[in-house]
Amino acid sequence: MISMILLTLNLLAGAALLSHALCVLNRMNRHSNHLYRLFYSLLGVGAIAVLAGPLYGYTQPQPGEVLLNAGMTGIVMASWFAKNRRATP
Repeated sequence: MISMILLTLNLLAGAALLSHALCVLNRMNRHSNHLYRLFYSLLGVGAIAVLAGPLYGYTQPQPGEVLLNAGMTGIVMASWFAKNRRATP
């Protein structure tokens, strides 16, 4: 039961990280910082690995891995929400 919850949370976090990395990489041009491009490329590859894990029988992720993925998703989404918030009068 708990492994299914961890797997679901891990997959949701991986999907959120992959979509964010793809959106950021799509906005970059040839003048973008190469370290940011490397970071988001590695983030996207890691998210693909998380999403492809169940295809290879990895259905019981460790709690530390889920915590790292969920924490990174929280950091990414919090910064995205802070950057894209609308000013209220």
